[in-house]
Amino acid sequence: MLAALLLLGAAGCTTVDPGPNFVVPDEQFDADFFFCRVEPELLMAKRCGPGDPAAGDAANGCHFNPSAVSGMAIRDHEPIPCEGDRPTNRALLNPGGAAQGNLQAVTLVMSRDVLTAPLYVRPTGQNHPRAIFPREDPIVEVLREWAQR
Repeated sequence: MLAALLLLGAAGCTTVDPGPNFVVPDEQFDADFFFCRVEPELLMAKRCGPGDPAAGDAANGCHFNPSAVSGMAIRDHEPIPCEGDRPTNRALLNPGGAAQGNLQAVTLVMSRDVLTAPLYVRPTGQNHPRAIFPREDPIVEVLREWAQR
């Protein structure tokens, strides 16, 4: 009888209410690696912010324009000077600044499992206006390394 009641109760449940104190776990990735590798080699090199007019992107129609994207709004800023994977001028990384904002925005679409991270999935052509890079692009190795840090 108890098993039947549990089955009946489970059959009628289609969603789970996370409750009033639902919190998305705060995943931490290496910020220095982001500023020195991910941001310049992915966001800037692949023109994620301004878009690529040669590929048919509208002027200011990509991630520098928060009204043009549904997520991961980023801001333009001067490149962060680095020595290896470490920034050399921490004054450029002030809280509230463009670089810190970009780190926060990108962290929300990153995952320890790179192949399921929206930062990888979307620009490879899934649920994105166009493919930005192929699945076998060398930038994937940079994302894998960041996921492990």
